[in-house]
Amino acid sequence: MSVAFAGDAIHLAGDCPVEDAETLLALLQENAAAAIDINDCGRLHMAVVQVLFAAARPVRGEPANVFVREWLVPQMLSATD
Repeated sequence: MSVAFAGDAIHLAGDCPVEDAETLLALLQENAAAAIDINDCGRLHMAVVQVLFAAARPVRGEPANVFVREWLVPQMLSATD
């Protein structure tokens, strides 16, 4: 599974398909103070991105995927302001 809770953060690893959106939402609801760690994520399905934007949680990491790093992370960071 590419979405998991460990320590104090929800970790996204590898490519996150549409099926991960439901898992991500459940983890966000169960862990109200958890940050999102995207250091190891690859491609993100837009359903996962929508959940991330709606969550407006602190984001950690700098993913190798250029689109996620250059376009999505700045938007996620601005949503937490």
